[in-house]
Amino acid sequence: MKWKACMVDSGYGAMSREELDSLVRRYGEANIEVALKHYPTPEEIIANCQEADAILGCGNPPITREVLYGLPNLKVVQRYGIGVNSVDLDAARECGVVVLNLPGFCVEELAVHATALALDVLRHITYYDRGIRQGEWRKAKGVPPRSPAEMTVGLHGFGGSAKPMYRIFHDGFLAKVIACDPFLTAEDVKDYDVELVSFDELLARSDILSIHAPLNSHTRHIFNYGTFQKMKPDSAIINIARGPLICQEDLIRALQEGEIAFAGLDVFEEEPLPADSPLISMDNVVLTCHSAFYGVNSKAAVRRLVVELMDQLVNRNCIPRRYIANAGVQPKLSTLKILD
Repeated sequence: MKWKACMVDSGYGAMSREELDSLVRRYGEANIEVALKHYPTPEEIIANCQEADAILGCGNPPITREVLYGLPNLKVVQRYGIGVNSVDLDAARECGVVVLNLPGFCVEELAVHATALALDVLRHITYYDRGIRQGEWRKAKGVPPRSPAEMTVGLHGFGGSAKPMYRIFHDGFLAKVIACDPFLTAEDVKDYDVELVSFDELLARSDILSIHAPLNSHTRHIFNYGTFQKMKPDSAIINIARGPLICQEDLIRALQEGEIAFAGLDVFEEEPLPADSPLISMDNVVLTCHSAFYGVNSKAAVRRLVVELMDQLVNRNCIPRRYIANAGVQPKLSTLKILD
């Protein structure tokens, strides 16, 4: 008997129609019938997915408590990425719904993108580019750039994407690297020349502060006007993680008032970024459109992993533990083997 699955955000834009159609065919070969739909609200998901065994999300669809309790046939939620902030993990655990994500699939891409944003604001690349396109020759304008070797790079979170960024700045640019991660001890980072510091120390010492933390109730708006006031006035903040880690209104104010000097942002509280956002007209801000994950290798990894994992679950009755986002779940599929 075929499983029924629904991709509820096929219009998200992370994959082309050809790529989506190819995925549907490959899922079909694994005995999974996939419908490509776009249901942006919990109510639409509940109304249209009553028969679904699995919900697929290539973006961040709202898999709320109401959705999880409103779909009695649902057994699996599969996210085509690392973050699961749009899924109520507690409710999924209560309902016996396994939530799958893809930890580590794009850490190199994230690190390189964060580095690119940092170097852009440091070397004023976009600032100069904008000037030339507007008929201005801004030769040697802006704050004189410092050498990365003389700077302290702070990493908020020292997980998958932070580690390759550490290698780039520490090994490549000879920068001092510090990190704040409440889940790690000195023993955990013994293979890295990184100093673990408190959050306040991270703010006070970082010349470039790059965010690599998950979004949850504890980290939402952890960067706000008060935290920006604790940073150096010539510092830069980089965010390739999740938009709501930063209170965007407070960031705009901090940039306008000189509490910090620069921002490089790939993610925002509201996406797409509204056309009237003050961030768009700021010369000390570099913006990209939630594309830090994007790359040849990461795209290939997603297309391979999402089908392989569901094939394992549906046809071989097993799943590797590292891909289960809601630890401790007791699956509705009572015979499912969780592999270490």
